[in-house]
Amino acid sequence: MRKTILLAFALLLAANALSQEKQAIIRVKNPLWLDRPGEIVSVPWKHIKTKLPSLDPAAMSIREAQSNVDLVYQVVDYNEDGNPDELVFQSSFKAAETKEFVVEQATEKASTFQPLTDARFVTPREDLAWENDRIAFRMYGPALAKEVNNGIDIWTKRVRYLIVDKWYKGEEQDPKISYHEDHGEGADYFSVGRLLGAGACALLKDDSLYQPGVFAKHRIIATGPLQAIFELTYNPVVYEGKRITEVMRITLNAGVNLNRIDVTFSSESGKGKVAFASGIVKRKGTTTSSDKKAGWTSLWGLTADREEIGYLGTGIVMPRATLKEVKEDSVHALIIGKAELGKSFTYYAGAGWTRSGDFASAEDWTKYLTEFAQRVQTPLVVRILTR
Repeated sequence: MRKTILLAFALLLAANALSQEKQAIIRVKNPLWLDRPGEIVSVPWKHIKTKLPSLDPAAMSIREAQSNVDLVYQVVDYNEDGNPDELVFQSSFKAAETKEFVVEQATEKASTFQPLTDARFVTPREDLAWENDRIAFRMYGPALAKEVNNGIDIWTKRVRYLIVDKWYKGEEQDPKISYHEDHGEGADYFSVGRLLGAGACALLKDDSLYQPGVFAKHRIIATGPLQAIFELTYNPVVYEGKRITEVMRITLNAGVNLNRIDVTFSSESGKGKVAFASGIVKRKGTTTSSDKKAGWTSLWGLTADREEIGYLGTGIVMPRATLKEVKEDSVHALIIGKAELGKSFTYYAGAGWTRSGDFASAEDWTKYLTEFAQRVQTPLVVRILTR
């Protein structure tokens, strides 16, 4: 009888251990008294593996505990060594709300999710183009080095599906379908030229920008379904007698209008600090707004020369720890910051269009920037629990 009881107890312990190994709970708290719709939750993969050592990223599921609804997720491998670095998924949070999510091993490989983001290197132009379900952008590459610089271009969208590949192919058709005209999905109305466009950055000295030109190398890290991530490396710029190289990593999450931009300036000649500026190019008739305390600057005005095309807002959000000054010159609205050589810093930049249906006025756009800045300064609180 005693052996039977011991055996049953051992089986119970084994069952509990197996249950714990197959399931982890992620508790996420929104510490703001502010709704956070469509927020991306990021969890280091190593923390997941601590709870679920045998978890296979290709055969797993994540669901909201209360509603039991399965969620779209993405596993990101930043250094492309074959080992996951981060798990990301999307959920909405009401003010001060706490939610729990269940991660567990699936019995079969996960189904393919409909992508909400994309990033691609487009030849023969050598553009790096990327988008989400709200907006699209591009950077010009080596093929156009004599015509442009490192500015970020905007493609305005009024559909939720992905359009970049389709628009590029339309330019190659005969007859051509120009992406500079709106055929029902939006268009490229933005003009970058040799300026910073919609939030690129450059070294700064005595009110002069030291732009690095077009990118020399690129590396696409992830395309979706929830995050598009890529890195651009620029040729060195001579600044205060040092050859300084810029590496820019851009991350665009689903459901937002601003890119996360991580920049590292480095020099072989050693350490030190440099001044830089991130800028948005002025257009005819735009109005500048800014809030240094909140950490943003913005331009608002007609998208192009016809009112029926609508209005476009561009903006930069910079965390207060990096931001030093908000100013403007004849061609840019600028946020000035200080960076330490060899260490990355982060800011956010992008745009919003009235014809997308997301913004009806300049007030809507600046409200979006203010709340975005609040979310940056007060991130979600994420914990992994043992059930």
